[in-house]
Amino acid sequence: MLLQRWGRWLRAEAPFVIVVAGILAAVGYLLIFPNHWRRGSGVLSLALLVGGVMRLTLPAGYLGMLTVRGRWRDGLVLLVAGGVILGVALRLH
Repeated sequence: MLLQRWGRWLRAEAPFVIVVAGILAAVGYLLIFPNHWRRGSGVLSLALLVGGVMRLTLPAGYLGMLTVRGRWRDGLVLLVAGGVILGVALRLH
């Protein structure tokens, strides 16, 4: 019963879980390997860019907690944040 509820929740919130897992992976990588900040920031920016693309392309019913405001506002904020982080990481390379 409990596993069924968790399974339903995970399917309903899959895009959100994917983005949060990417962010947590980046933070964990940066904690373990602090001198490899370019890779960690690349993973972080990739997670945000994937979240932005999912927000702009998937219907609102499939996004769960990834939906905060309007489709374009959410998508553009995620894409711009991911792009800025990636740009800074590449620029400082």
